[in-house]
This record gives sequence, C-alpha cells and structure tokens, in this order.
Amino acid sequence: MPATFRAVPDWFSWNNEGGGVAAGSLAGDGTQDLLVLMVDGPAGANQGYYRVGRNLVADGAVTGGWTPWIAVPDWFSWTNQGAGIAVADLDGNGHLDLIVVMVDAPAGPNQAYYRIGRSLATDGTVTGGWTAWTPVPDWFSWENQGIAVAVTPPDPQGRRDLAVFTVDNAAEVNRGVYRFGRDLTADGAVADWTEWTDVPGWFSWDNQGCGVAVTDPGDGSRDLVVFQIDNAVGLNQAFYRIGAGLDGNGDPAEWGDWLGVPSWFSWENQGGGIAVATVGGARRMVVFAVDNPPQQNAGICQVVELDHDPGRDGQWELLPFHSGVLAVHTALLPTGKVLFFAGSGSSAVRFASPQFGDEVAGVATSVVWDPPGNAFSHPPTLRTADGTPFDFFCGGDSFLPDGRLLSAGGTLAYNPFKGRKDVAVFDPFTEQWSFAGGMEHGRWYPTLTTLADGRVLATTGLTETGFAHNQTLELYSAAEDTWRARLVQPGFPGLPLYAHNFLLADGRVFFSGGRMDDPLDVEPAILDLTQDPVTAQPVPDLLDPDFRNQSASVILPPAQDQRVMVCGGGPVGKPDQTDATGAVSIVDLTQPDPAYVAGTPMCLPRLHLNAVILPDHTIFVSGGSLKQEDEPLARLQGEIYDPATDTWTLTAAATVPRLYHSTAVLLPDGRVVAAGGNPEGGHSVTWEPPDPEEELRLEVFSPPYLFRGPRPEITAAPVACAYGETLTIGTPQAGRIRWASLIRPGVTTHSFDSDQRLVDLDIVSQAGGELRASTPAHAALAPPGWYMLFLVDDDGIPSVASWTRLRP
Repeated sequence: MPATFRAVPDWFSWNNEGGGVAAGSLAGDGTQDLLVLMVDGPAGANQGYYRVGRNLVADGAVTGGWTPWIAVPDWFSWTNQGAGIAVADLDGNGHLDLIVVMVDAPAGPNQAYYRIGRSLATDGTVTGGWTAWTPVPDWFSWENQGIAVAVTPPDPQGRRDLAVFTVDNAAEVNRGVYRFGRDLTADGAVADWTEWTDVPGWFSWDNQGCGVAVTDPGDGSRDLVVFQIDNAVGLNQAFYRIGAGLDGNGDPAEWGDWLGVPSWFSWENQGGGIAVATVGGARRMVVFAVDNPPQQNAGICQVVELDHDPGRDGQWELLPFHSGVLAVHTALLPTGKVLFFAGSGSSAVRFASPQFGDEVAGVATSVVWDPPGNAFSHPPTLRTADGTPFDFFCGGDSFLPDGRLLSAGGTLAYNPFKGRKDVAVFDPFTEQWSFAGGMEHGRWYPTLTTLADGRVLATTGLTETGFAHNQTLELYSAAEDTWRARLVQPGFPGLPLYAHNFLLADGRVFFSGGRMDDPLDVEPAILDLTQDPVTAQPVPDLLDPDFRNQSASVILPPAQDQRVMVCGGGPVGKPDQTDATGAVSIVDLTQPDPAYVAGTPMCLPRLHLNAVILPDHTIFVSGGSLKQEDEPLARLQGEIYDPATDTWTLTAAATVPRLYHSTAVLLPDGRVVAAGGNPEGGHSVTWEPPDPEEELRLEVFSPPYLFRGPRPEITAAPVACAYGETLTIGTPQAGRIRWASLIRPGVTTHSFDSDQRLVDLDIVSQAGGELRASTPAHAALAPPGWYMLFLVDDDGIPSVASWTRLRP
C-alpha cells in the first residue's frame, strides 16, 4: 500500500457491499473526526457498521484513537449495491447528526433508503434515537454501483439540503446522477426533491464505488464534489471533479475537469466515498475505499488537497495566444527563443494541400516564439528541388555543437507512412532552415543522439518503402556534412521506433527500453560504438516492458550519477484501450552489469507524458492520459519526482489536455512551456481557429520553487568555456549557492528528449560575490554545445539561466 494511504484498523469483512466516509467535529471544538462506514456482506443478511477515528490531522492520520465498530440498527438488506454516510448538525443543538444511506438490491428494481441517527456523542453513539428508513423517491435503477450522501452547508436561514448521488449501472455506459432534498430536518423530512441530474462526461462502464460532498470554497458559495472508482481493465483508478457555484436547484454554474486521485493501487474495490473537511486551515478531501484483494478486505483512506497553494503545487498560466503551428516538435534555442515545428503536423489533408508550407495562408511548417516579448516569426518554408515542403513531421532532432538544430528524416508519404532521407538544419541566430547532407535511407520515427565528439548518431525509423525498419546506424559529421553507416552485431533484434537513447559518460549509448508504437521484442541495451560491428550489452529487469510505448525516459540529475529512469507508458496500439502504467524503473549505469530496479510509482499512471529536468535536481512530469489519445481521461495534474528521496508529489492541474504529439521544455527563467497535442489526429488545413483535434494553446508552468522567495542572481558568467576549466561566476548570493549546473536545452517530440541532461559543476570557492566552479573534464558527460547555467540556493530556488557554450 502506498505511503499516502492509511488503513482503517480492525477491518474484519471478507466481503463488502458498500462503504463511505464522513468528517466533522463531534466535540464541537473544531477538531475534525473521521467516521467510516462498512457494509459487511456475509452469507446471510448484511449489516452496516461505522466507527469514529478521533482527531484527524492534515496528513490523514487519526491521532486520538478509534472507537469500536457500532452497528446501524435495523439493517434489513440481504444484498446491497452501495452505502454512504454524512454528518451535520441538523437541528442546531450543537451535536452532529449521522445520515446513513444504502441501496437495497432485491430480485427486482433497486431502492435507496436513508435514516438519521440524532445527536452523536464523542464516542460515536447515537443519543437521540434513530429515524425510520426513508425511501429516496423516484428511484429508477435496477442495478447500482455505489451510492453516497452529503449535507450542504447551512444557507443564511440555517437551512440545509440533502444530496444523494449514485451510479446507475445501465446496459451500456454507466451514469453518475444526483438530486437534492431541500430543507432537510432532523427527523429526515425534506420539503421537496429536485430532478435527477446527470454528472456530465461520465466515462465508466463499470464502477466500484462513488462519493459526494458539498463544500464552501471560502466565498459563501457551494461546490459539488463527485468521486468515482473506475473498474478498468487491470488496475482500478479513482477520479473526482468539482461542479462550482450551485444554484437553488443544485446545478453547478460550471464543471471542472476530471482529476485523478493519486497512488491508487486497488485492482478490485467494494465501495468508497469522500468527505471534505477543513484541517490545518485548508480544505482537504478525505478519500475512502474498500480494497478487495483475494484475502480479507481492508478499508483505506488518504487525504487530497483541495485548496491551491502555489508554494506547494506550482501554478499554470494559459497564454493569451496560440503557438501558430502544431508543436509536434519543440526546441529551446540557445538564443532563449523556442522553435515549434510541425511540418504537416499529423494531417494527410495538409500534406496533400497546395497551401502546405504557405506562410501567407497561415499554413507554415515552423514558428519561432520569443517568450520575453511574446513575439512570433515564421522562418521561410524549406522546400525540396520539386518545390514541396520539407516535412519535419515524425523526424528526429538533436543539437549540433555550434547551436544549430539537426532535423533528420520525417514524412515522405502518408498511408503508409514513409521515411525521408533528407536532413535539415536550423540556425537559431539567423532563424533560417537549410539542407544538410542526406542519409543513406529514409527514417520515420528515428532518434538522433549527439555524441562526445560532436557527431550525431541516427538510429531506427521506417525507410522510404514505408514497411521496413532502418536498422543501420548512421553517424553525421557537421564538419564533413556527411553520414557514415555502421552495423550492429549479428543476432541483435535492432532498435524500436523512436528508441530512447542516451549518451553515457564512457562514450557508449544506452537504449532505455522506451519507444513509440513498436512491438519489437528487444531488451534495453548498451551500444558500444567503438566496436565494429557495434556490440550490444543487454540491461535486464525493466518493469512492464510491454507498456513502455510513449513512456518517458530521462537521465536523472546530476548526470554524473549515470542513473536513467523510465516512467509511465502504455501498450502498443489500442485494440482494448488498456490503461497506462505508472511503473517506474531506474538503472545505475555505473555498475559493471547494470539492471533495472523498481522506483516509487508515479502518482498517476499515464502515457503521452513529458518529463522535464528542473534546475533544482527534480523531474517535472506533465500531460498524458490514462488511455491512448483519450481526452476524458487526460492527466491534467503534473507531478514532480525527487531522485534524492524517490518520491513523487502532485502539482497543480493544467487547463489544457496534453495528449499524443504534445511537448514540453524548460525555459531559461526556470518555467516549463507545454505545447501541442492531437486528441484524435489532425485533419484540417486551416489552422485558425484551431482544429478541435489540433491543440495550439500554450500553457506555462511555474514550479513551486518560484514561490519560495527571492531568487539568486547571476551578475556575470562566461559565454564560452572549455572542459576542465574553472569558471568565475558573479553572484551576490555566492555563499548560499548549493548547486551550479549546466542544463542542455531541450528538444522533444513523441514523449522523449535525447539531448536533455543536467550536469553539476564542482564548486571550488564561493565568497565575496563570486563563485568559482569547474566544468566536466570529459565531453561524454556533457556533449559540446550550448547550455543554460543555473545557480540554485540552499532553499532550492534557482536563478534565471545564463547561456554558455561548452567547447572542446
């Protein structure tokens, strides 16, 4: 069980048919208590029980002990399909009342009932007696997969409403529906009932629990929070969404997106629920579920933050303009500008259109964005001898030592896709594309990796025939503008499409196992290019190897540690829409016989994700979805991985889903820009207004470190340096600097960036407004080229970067 969950002690059921959770102050002193309900489903008649965990604190712990289990009297069902609880002071006598709801599932249609236990004592006993079971009117379900109940905060007249929420298990996709009983009294009477209302965007075909809460966000309004456990193929997942600004009929003014409950680990559940409580001065949602393993069940709880805190969660900003092209490929240039380039951008219609590449018509192939001034420019379209645009789409990219961007391969034809053998370079200083020497054969979905001597390695991809893998390795020399072919040892299966390759500190190249839409049966391996033919050393024990399609791979910072992490991904293809994995594998490549070990899983399983190294030595993961190209299951919350503690922390939720063909790169100011995305693939030529299947909005994430206080400054730094050189860096905060690091600018596509790495400088001295630090001695650790120089202080706050070029 993940560390964020806590078990309800003394859970005794082997079979449950519902459960729920509530929170409130039984003593009336503001301390929050936790109430948990279970429906025990033995061979005979069922029975509902509850118990109280006293003094709930912010991390979800119960510090005041638990009461014994207390039976809900007169439980009459032999079969239930859900149950829930809530607490509220309904008559204003200073004591909370307990509301219990359950779905009775006889042979015919179902029926929901509720009852109220009046005036709870601090030990959880009902001192004012119980009302009779009252049916919820107009119940229409024959099958349910959960029920929950909540009581609204009092209105100015002190009146409260009863919210009933259930999952209707229809013949096809399920429905989440709710209604309100207005003006609830302590004897269970309501003045009238609203109509049943559907929660929009319900996507589950099978649920194993649900929950509801009504909460005041702090401005006197009411928000409706709904929760569901989706019983997917394989591991379950839990989600919640918020309907803000309830009107008198209980209808929200707007619905938020579905957000994932972190670290869900149950494969089967038998009930669940939520409660919202103010604990530690902030609104927190207690999430409860019944875990149903092959052995005895368990009741589990965790706490999820509801109130946004930028210092803890970071913050997203949706920019008021569009990217201009679909950002299938994104590169941070050594000028500080960002290049978005798409070519045809996943559109066969655009590819075949006479407007393709016409900047005046708004169908450009690339765009340069200058973040400080938010200015945009379109480099002239690069065209082949016959006048057709060079199509970067699904090519491979890497930086040359002089700062130019090499883009090799791409799309020669659609349906089937065929790989180009053409190669282009982009000069960031003139902002112009030009042709470079061509490869021997085409490559579609290739990987480019810059080596220690500045040459670029091209691997894999589909050839110009569109059916065969190009398993020849090719090395590009910018000085000669030529490619030279290499072969790998006989018996090696080859590398998959968009193989995740990294240059290691000893000059070898590591294939992590990450890939793009390729079922090729090949283990992660270390390639030794000094051998002829090239040798391949297998690296075993990658977790979930069949689920590493569109995973993310990254060299964990600092690169000196030579550890590589693979996280997330999903199956190749989508015949059954199997869910993504959250598994994390980490390998220490300094070992003579390296093998993967398991890291802490991500908070949220996802594929199409992007992983970006941050200057504080953490990894920011954003975007993706639980299923391929599935917007309803998009992962809007990001998360940050700390390699020092092997922990993941959820961050703020973005506005824009980032799915297939999305990208993200670190900016010199320490923020991350997220761009692109094809929810179902593009089909349009006209780009403005944007095609609904092509995402042109830009969103920028400010990590938590930008909200912790003043940033250290770099007042002077060299614009060029050599290997093994000691640099003098001006900074008023010299004595408080923890790290001086070089970060290679990102160039990413299809969930991977081969260039990305953070290399620490050895700090030699730090006083008197100057910091002296030494660069790496060898180019294999930090390939030649342009880098962002960051200083990070003792509080983990980074400077704005200064650019420097590392030369042999």
